[in-house]
Amino acid sequence: MGVHTRAQLLDSGIGRSGIERRLRNGELVRLFSGIFADADPTYLEQCVAVTVWREDAVLSHLSAAWVWDLSEKTPTRVHATVPRSARPNSPDWLTLHRRSVAVTHQRGLPVVTAAQCFVDVATTLDEGALEKFFDRNVGGRVSWRALHDHCESARGMAGMSKVREQLQRCCPGTWSEPERMVARAVRARGLRMEINSPIGPYVGDLVCYRARVDVEIDGREFHSAPVPFDNDRVRQNWMLLDGWLVLRFSAATVYRDVDEVADQIVAVVRRRRRSRGAQLS
Repeated sequence: MGVHTRAQLLDSGIGRSGIERRLRNGELVRLFSGIFADADPTYLEQCVAVTVWREDAVLSHLSAAWVWDLSEKTPTRVHATVPRSARPNSPDWLTLHRRSVAVTHQRGLPVVTAAQCFVDVATTLDEGALEKFFDRNVGGRVSWRALHDHCESARGMAGMSKVREQLQRCCPGTWSEPERMVARAVRARGLRMEINSPIGPYVGDLVCYRARVDVEIDGREFHSAPVPFDNDRVRQNWMLLDGWLVLRFSAATVYRDVDEVADQIVAVVRRRRRSRGAQLS
């Protein structure tokens, strides 16, 4: 793994002078007192070193999210949680949090549970990044119900109110950022639509079965490539003949004014729901 304790190095026959020589010439890097890594340690090796440094350290926050494969990017710092009574000095690449947490293991490392990651990151990410985190990960490693149950069992923990808010607003299953933005905006207006759901042989971006409305968010390929354009025409004709109303918006329109797009969608869906309800009664 590239992480070594002083005892391990001595047992390998390097000796104290050999350790100091390797430190001077850059072959070894001192991460903690008595704990070393090979030159340019990876993020994983930094995480390992923290757990070797303190047996009571548990990877948490963005580090645990990375270990659980919930994070798209490798964090710039290591985050770990230690008992409230601990007051260790830590290097500048490590952030320590003090509290009591449940511990599990992933990749052979002590980490908080995947559900707890959502609570932890709620205290570190800004609103936009937190929205993306929830939309990308809810329903993957952790189900919506598991997160809801965790909120009930861990009431009062920092970040919990943000988690509850995101659970009400999250839109898992979106395939693009413009699609995610529209789904979020529509849901914020109190309207729930199915995301990437089947309509006959096709899949709609945002679907209301009750109103028979399909909302499509078109990316650049829709306008620039002939095959996707022609296929979408066949698809749209099939839906229209089957009684569906198809609303199309370009990604550029969404980025320019997502609120106007959402307002139009909500108005059309609610009007169609009332009309179809009257027809069926």
